[in-house]
Amino acid sequence: MEVLLGGDLPRRSRERVQCVRLLAMGRRGRDVAAITGRSLSTVERHKRLFLAEGEEYLVVNRLGGRRNEVLSVAQEAELMAGLVAEAKEGQIVTAARVRAALEAKAGRGVGAKTVYRVMHRNGWRKVVPRPTHPDASPERRAAFKETSVG
Repeated sequence: MEVLLGGDLPRRSRERVQCVRLLAMGRRGRDVAAITGRSLSTVERHKRLFLAEGEEYLVVNRLGGRRNEVLSVAQEAELMAGLVAEAKEGQIVTAARVRAALEAKAGRGVGAKTVYRVMHRNGWRKVVPRPTHPDASPERRAAFKETSVG
């Protein structure tokens, strides 16, 4: 542990090493919390995880990553590849279709924001055709274009 203190560690790792070292020297948790400027529960958590995981806990950065992912990156890519294949066959793949596929694969409901984030991560974007009136007649439109001025 002495070697860890001498190394070039990130701030969080240094804090963990310092807490565990002070506890190993016989200091009480409250004293260590006062010295390090952390709460007693943080000091106790560092102690508990160090005893459970060893020195690896002190140097591993646990922040970052996808903590609340619906699917893993590989599963997500596999799902979207299947939808790309459907789109190449001529089927229209909408956000509702992506949502249904996500829910089926995940086995639970997913929110609309999640669907759009998955689509964005995989290079999809929302493309909507220009709306037309259901009663519009292509013949009347062509005739208007021929007779209109301009």
